[in-house]
Amino acid sequence: MKVFRFSLFAALVCALALSAAARDVTFDVQPRLLHLGETAHATLTFIGARSVPQIQFPPVDGLQITGTGQQVHFGTGGSQVSLTYTLFPQKTGPITIGPYEFQWNGETIRIPEVTLEVRPRGEARADGEQKMLLARLELPEQPPYLHQVFDLTLKLYALPGVQLTQDVQLLGGLPESGFVIGNFEELQMTREDLDGQLYTVRRFRARARGMTAGTFHIEPALRVGVVDPNQRRQRRDIFDGFFDPFGGPVATPVNLGVPGVDLTVRAIPSDGRPADFAGAVGAFQFDADVRPREVSVGQPLTITLRLQGSGNIAAALPPSYRDSDGYKAYEARQTGDTPEPAAERGVKVFEQVVIPRSESLRELPALQFSYFDPATEQYQTIRAGPFPITVHPSATGADSLMLQVPGQTIAGGGALVLGSDIIYLKPAPAHWRKNGSSTARQTIILGAHVAAPLILAGLLLVTRRRNRLASNIALARRQKAPRSARAKLNEAARALKTGGEASAVFAALTAAVADYFGHRLNLPPGAVEPPLILARLQQANASEEILNQWREVFSIFEQVRYASRDSFTPDALRQWLDTTTSLLRQAERIKL
Repeated sequence: MKVFRFSLFAALVCALALSAAARDVTFDVQPRLLHLGETAHATLTFIGARSVPQIQFPPVDGLQITGTGQQVHFGTGGSQVSLTYTLFPQKTGPITIGPYEFQWNGETIRIPEVTLEVRPRGEARADGEQKMLLARLELPEQPPYLHQVFDLTLKLYALPGVQLTQDVQLLGGLPESGFVIGNFEELQMTREDLDGQLYTVRRFRARARGMTAGTFHIEPALRVGVVDPNQRRQRRDIFDGFFDPFGGPVATPVNLGVPGVDLTVRAIPSDGRPADFAGAVGAFQFDADVRPREVSVGQPLTITLRLQGSGNIAAALPPSYRDSDGYKAYEARQTGDTPEPAAERGVKVFEQVVIPRSESLRELPALQFSYFDPATEQYQTIRAGPFPITVHPSATGADSLMLQVPGQTIAGGGALVLGSDIIYLKPAPAHWRKNGSSTARQTIILGAHVAAPLILAGLLLVTRRRNRLASNIALARRQKAPRSARAKLNEAARALKTGGEASAVFAALTAAVADYFGHRLNLPPGAVEPPLILARLQQANASEEILNQWREVFSIFEQVRYASRDSFTPDALRQWLDTTTSLLRQAERIKL
């Protein structure tokens, strides 16, 4: 192996020690296939560095190497320094540069071997046939699997000296269904030997993913512009003359067919497929985090689910929790943007709300994500968790579930005492005697005597009612139900009137339903759930129409609070307010 041996090596080490540490060094030469008398260009790039000294390559037989400059680039990915060189071959045949290695910041940097193929000018095919333009479609070496992201590469070949315009149009010929194909991007121009003829090659690459297993025929067509340097475009007005005083070259559109190829998309194997496999194909990483780790019954836990990697990332979904006896789980919602359908790699982040039902819950179970790795042709499984948590008893039951029920207590902690609020009357006289008072006064006195028994009876009824309510909590909460719901409905109406957000309106509507059924059914804190309410309504012979309306209301409440960010118009919010109010009024007429 050849090694750099020149005086600038020490200077290079010193300079790099003062610069940012580079993550990588790349070396590229283009074109690598050329005629004698043509030049190639080499680029030595130090990624992560801010400055490097000019490096002189050791002599190479038959090749002159001249340094042409240094370029520094700063971007979001960091800085990089590129050293550029001009390579001038002086003989035909293969010319090899490298491999080289040198020490940099205590690490060994290796530059791979690069071979130039230099041909004599005027070389032509033995049969004399030369095509000015042709195109080919390049497929992966191995047939891709279903949902595997792969490259489709269109190659446009042109004889040396044939000048093309920048615009290249794709006229169709790609599958209209069964595939997701991204936009074509142009890669670096190269040279290739095709059937003994040297061509300049423009390459266009697109990421694709098969949605259906099977064999597909692909036969695209292109339209390119061929420039005729001997003809100039006619000037149409004085402004054309100002910007292009000599007129531009004429370009002739040429339609170019691409030989058809058959692409086979392989089905994902069923042998060894995990039960939780959901169609993710590629190479992925999955992790989860739970915050907070210490809550009370009814308080939400937020689980952050992060899925990243290469493959069909746009379609892949991370695992999430489902309802269990120990907790209620809401639908996971994505907090970031979704990658493009044909994206090669990306990151997806979801958040899920889980609410403990009991203080006996000690941990959230582990989550498992399985995917198929086409590189190894095997299934892989990643696990995150379990996650230990601490759950304390709920003091009030607030926020215990989607429908919240405030705790109900009795003032003073016991029953009301009868006695101090009773008016005792003296015995009535045996005879009424007239004292000459006015008729009006007599009427008032008589009315007072008549009203006294009525007042006493009313006081007795009120007292009995208060004692009954104090001893019968279910009855007391039943009578409180409509009043409590009405207050929350008024709160929702005020939020709507003041232009509040949808979350404020639906929070008040949720509280109205929770308060009503919590009091109406005398449910303990944390026990108000849509399935229970629907079951009680069904037992009370509520119509199917009413049950379906309640299901829609519960569904939208749950989505707004935990699972989505849908926006609502004022008219839509008003409609949900009216629907909830109407259903609560109908519930008052149903014997639950």
